[in-house]
Amino acid sequence: MQPLKDTLRLFRSPLSQRIIAGMFVSLVAIEAILLVPSVQRRRVELLDQIEEVSTGKVRWIVTTYPAATGAELAQHLQQLQSDPMLQGILGGGVYDSEGNLVEIFGEPPELTTANARQDRSQLFTTAAGRRYDIAWTTTGIGEGMLPELSENHWIVLRHDADGTQRALVFYILRISGLVLLIAAFITLAMMVLLSRLLITPILTLRRDLALAGNAIADDQSAPEFASLRYQRRDELGEVIATFRQMYGQICAEIGDRKQAEATLRHHNQEMQQYIEQVDKVTAAATAVDADTFDPATLDDVAQRDDELGQLAHMFQLMAAHVQQRETQLKQQLKELTIEIDQSKLQKQVAQITESDYFQEIKAELKHLQVDEFWRS
Repeated sequence: MQPLKDTLRLFRSPLSQRIIAGMFVSLVAIEAILLVPSVQRRRVELLDQIEEVSTGKVRWIVTTYPAATGAELAQHLQQLQSDPMLQGILGGGVYDSEGNLVEIFGEPPELTTANARQDRSQLFTTAAGRRYDIAWTTTGIGEGMLPELSENHWIVLRHDADGTQRALVFYILRISGLVLLIAAFITLAMMVLLSRLLITPILTLRRDLALAGNAIADDQSAPEFASLRYQRRDELGEVIATFRQMYGQICAEIGDRKQAEATLRHHNQEMQQYIEQVDKVTAAATAVDADTFDPATLDDVAQRDDELGQLAHMFQLMAAHVQQRETQLKQQLKELTIEIDQSKLQKQVAQITESDYFQEIKAELKHLQVDEFWRS
């Protein structure tokens, strides 16, 4: 069942169809070219057969009746129409040595003695059919040559050539059928050979190309290519080797591209992380300004061994130093505020005690007796 499917697929292939059509047409054309001279030879053979039989009968009449007159020859020749072997004779005529008609019977021939000097047999096509006229001389018929007209009589017989045409048509049909059979056999034989040498490897390579395309599109591993089993040292083998090399190069390029994409993604992630850590440093600067900075927020950034890590570490140190200085300044400010308050209080007390009013009261208190104050 599978060989039948392979054969049907082979004949459905456009390349196979072109090869079959081209080969078949070429063979038929060559045979047709050879058929033309073959048909010509066959036509000559059929006409020669007619002439051979008629020549034998005319020679027998001339030899049997050597002293016969033209009219007598015409009578003897007319009897040939009833001969079973000469049913094709339709008529004829006898002429003297000057070409003048002596006697005619049946269907008159169109070949004249004047034309017979150049060609003593001619084929004519009439409304009744094809006719073949043959001319002889009574003295030259035994020698197979055309003497001058002064030599006795001319004999011209008309033959029915339709049978010859039918035989020729049958011959053409027979040869054409044989040609078609030979062309079909050679075409099929060549197709079997070409299918193993060309068509099947090409179809296999086409399937492998589809597999390769799907594998590349789906990012799959390299499939097993059936075309690689063909170890050939011809153009198709070079195409298969080129396909294998091309697929390897494509896979290598795809691998390099994936590696580059992975490296780019890694760099992108590092850059994103770097930007995020820069944002942390920027946020830390804002937090310092808002007095909400927590040095622990920069611990992961400070662990970096690059300039950003050094900046984060220095920022932590600087922020700690700033916080320490700010704490010290606050403490100093607090202490300074306390000192300022005590000094101000002392100054106010001094102003009160040094006032005239306070002095007058102080003087009165000195003169005032305490017992009197309580008694009063």
